[in-house]
Amino acid sequence: MTSSRALCQLISPSRSRPIPNTFAYVALLAWPAVCIGLFIALPIERAAIWSLLGGFLLLPSGTQIDLPLLPPIDKMSVPALSALLLCWMKGTQVPAPRPSTLLYLLAIGYILSPLFTSLGNSYELQIAGVSIPGFYPLDGLKLVGRNILMLAPFYIGSRFLCTDDARGLLLKAVPIAALFYSLPMLFEIRMSPQLHRWVYGYFPHQFAQTMRDGGFRPVVFLDQGIQLALFVSMAVIAAVVLARGKMRIRRVSAAWISAYLAVLLLLCKTLAAAFYAAVIVPLVLVTRPRTWIKISCVLLLIICAYPALRTFDLIPVHHISQAATNVSLDRSKSFQTRVQNEDKLLAKANDKPLFGWGAWGRNRIYDRDTGQNVSITDGGWIIEFGSWGWLGYLSIFGLLTVAAFSALGAVGKEVTPASVTLGGLSLLLAVNLIDMLPNANFTPITLLIAGSIANAARVRARRRTPVRRPRNDSSAPTAATVSH
Repeated sequence: MTSSRALCQLISPSRSRPIPNTFAYVALLAWPAVCIGLFIALPIERAAIWSLLGGFLLLPSGTQIDLPLLPPIDKMSVPALSALLLCWMKGTQVPAPRPSTLLYLLAIGYILSPLFTSLGNSYELQIAGVSIPGFYPLDGLKLVGRNILMLAPFYIGSRFLCTDDARGLLLKAVPIAALFYSLPMLFEIRMSPQLHRWVYGYFPHQFAQTMRDGGFRPVVFLDQGIQLALFVSMAVIAAVVLARGKMRIRRVSAAWISAYLAVLLLLCKTLAAAFYAAVIVPLVLVTRPRTWIKISCVLLLIICAYPALRTFDLIPVHHISQAATNVSLDRSKSFQTRVQNEDKLLAKANDKPLFGWGAWGRNRIYDRDTGQNVSITDGGWIIEFGSWGWLGYLSIFGLLTVAAFSALGAVGKEVTPASVTLGGLSLLLAVNLIDMLPNANFTPITLLIAGSIANAARVRARRRTPVRRPRNDSSAPTAATVSH
């Protein structure tokens, strides 16, 4: 699983790679220098946040340097590795939280899952004369390195953004970034999504998908408009959370910023992203942070069990498809097609439920007569489950779920800036993962948020632990008495 669709192409290749210009590679390879500048000019918390967030928003999507046996060099790996090394070099005065054994086990399971997958997939698939490569141990080793870099933002969040102040900076960074990003977004809404092509020489996805309702959905430098709409939805929720906590963003009322971003979200013309904000915003306004985190935990548990729930038909997706007809016939047909494809992909995934089928499109459905791919893999959950089985799926989603439960253990019933921030980040995490059901919009920011709340309960427990001081016992002999 990657920050966007880069590894989705590796797992389920469906289109030819774009041809970037020279500047795309220059921007990618020069980003470590940008990170160095950020770490020199800013405190470590701000530098780490903007190194990862800036790389996600500004670097080219789909551009990668793929070297043998090494993880691909792309907009996920370069910021993650740069920020990790610079955080280690700069250091922090914040004591390291006591490590969680469960988090370590889940992280190790996620890192090693490609190796286990390769053990049962080291053979080619022959379908109507078409050969699909095997997923060999060397391929698994390459993906192990990729998964280590994937978890780097989680580690950065858990080690360097584990304080209340750091989490507040992270929550504010999302709407601040959306504010700056709104300028190129408004340009593309009016003039069509052209910035990625003008700057990096290519468009990362199918241009037809940006056209909606007689206008355009902005993309800027992300993979597609759906991903950008999700980010704006998260920014709206973050701004409302800050307004609920009576916090300001750069001396500006968070309520005004949330209103502006809400209009921007509507201009993105993405129903799912608008729906997330429409449901979460009232929840934030009328309930307490502890309720937010409880709801987030329930949603994440459902996501962990989602392949099993779909297998036993406990999720009413077919009824939802029929109900969607009342909203839009075209979208209902699109959703129905998605559900039918997921049913077929899930049936194939259940042929190898423990470790999955691996990469190179082995998890997809192929026509027995022509050998052509006849499946559509949009949802991140089915890509993850079909590729790495229950081990990879539960390792990564279980890791994020444990982080949310840690936040639940750290927050009380009171409404304080710390509890509002913790609850707000938990909601952002839940929204991002809920979107993994219809889309594959897993980003480094998701893992950074999860990491920042993962040790919240442990840090709080450490603060509450009384410091043991030596007992001043008057009956004990002193040095003076002994010497006499």
